[in-house]
Amino acid sequence: MTCDVGIVGLAVMGSNLALNIADKGFEVAVFNRTWSKTQDFLAKNSGYKNLKGFETMEEFSAALKKPRRALILVMAGKPTDDTIQKLTEVFEKNDIIVDTGNAHFRDQGRRAEDLEAKGLRFLGMGISGGEEGARKGPAFFPGGTLSVWEDIKDVVEAASAKAIDGRPCVVMNGKGGAGSCVKMYHNAGEYAILQIWGEVCAIMKAWGLSATRQAEILTSWKTKSGGKDHPNFLSSYMLDITAECIKMKDSVRAGGADDDSFLLDKTMDKIGSKGTGLWSVQEALGVGCPVPSLAEAVLARQMSMTRDERLANSKKIGSASFCPAARAESCTDEDLEDLFWGTGLSIIASYAQMFQCLRALDKEHDFGLNLPATIATFRAGCILQGYLLQPMTKAFEADADLSSLLVAFAPEIQANMGRYKRLIGNICQNTNVSAPVLLTSLNYIQTMVATSIPSAQVTALQRDVFGRHGFHRLDKEGAFSADWPELQ
Repeated sequence: MTCDVGIVGLAVMGSNLALNIADKGFEVAVFNRTWSKTQDFLAKNSGYKNLKGFETMEEFSAALKKPRRALILVMAGKPTDDTIQKLTEVFEKNDIIVDTGNAHFRDQGRRAEDLEAKGLRFLGMGISGGEEGARKGPAFFPGGTLSVWEDIKDVVEAASAKAIDGRPCVVMNGKGGAGSCVKMYHNAGEYAILQIWGEVCAIMKAWGLSATRQAEILTSWKTKSGGKDHPNFLSSYMLDITAECIKMKDSVRAGGADDDSFLLDKTMDKIGSKGTGLWSVQEALGVGCPVPSLAEAVLARQMSMTRDERLANSKKIGSASFCPAARAESCTDEDLEDLFWGTGLSIIASYAQMFQCLRALDKEHDFGLNLPATIATFRAGCILQGYLLQPMTKAFEADADLSSLLVAFAPEIQANMGRYKRLIGNICQNTNVSAPVLLTSLNYIQTMVATSIPSAQVTALQRDVFGRHGFHRLDKEGAFSADWPELQ
């Protein structure tokens, strides 16, 4: 028993995380269900003397110091359950099993209960940062058996990314499926913000801007301030990758030719997904937490997958007559400034919805979530990392009971909602671009700061007309119903 921690699964993520942990000085045991893959991994990394490979689960277990600590990096679902079962057959009381997959938090809660009943301890710990993050330092989102954290945080904190203030991008999020709940909403926020950046590029294209010019604008936004308080306002990993997508040329490796054309022009307009965004929206609806931007991002992906239907519809209806085609460079500097602020406020609205969901689900499931500490872990290593996470963290650290993240950006919203509304009007009137998340984020902000929603007043009475469902009054307590005439 010489190894500090074990890694089960040596695909790209597992291999990279094993190397990351080994780089921090830990003795790492590795296991893969196919022994040849383990042998290949060890041969490729023969310079590491603190990596040990094992052919059987029994040998793997015997090599781990007690309490044993094993991180699972295999496909989600049945492969994960099968791996957990095999570990339970060789592990003992108080040993620790960590699942790092993109699992639904309800599944992780079930796994935690099952393993705790057997005397074992469990963490559901999402990882963000992709294969590069796993190698260099990702953000981790653990949750499960509370006593686990003190027995495993030395490894996880060492392997994690470090924020600008040096804090590790990991915190114990709470019991049951808390960690996977955080990862689900991290992914839902990722869906929304990636969609926003996609819409930004579509708008610039509709304005007649070349790919080269679009990339120049996006690159300039990495250092553009958002008022006097926010240098590098939109600087983020997702902005970086968007600029790369815009300027990437086609190639033989990408399935095309090295002909200096742009890869984006050859890319099919269909977006895949793995379910976490949909799960997040479903859970939000279940607890009555409004998440229109997150929902529209999921719907945008679903609509993209209906390509055959869209092409058939286009033959019958088309869209060319909806508005005139854009001229080359048909936008002004003011238009680009509107786009900058519309993008920023839409991103803030998406984060606001994400954080409100985490609060609502924490209340529903009693996770024990510390929201300010959780937000702080998004600041480096993960897909969401960017400048805005810094003032967001500070806002919730200063007031954990903040009514909404929107309040923390009140000056920016007050100063730039006019620009945002003008942008949406411009898009709708002068282009055929679909911009669902930009549009619904504007509606979200306007609705969530409204003192009155006239349409809701009308609908409340409509329900009373046809179903006698009753309504509430502004001037009196209680439920009321009016004496409506017969209308059928």
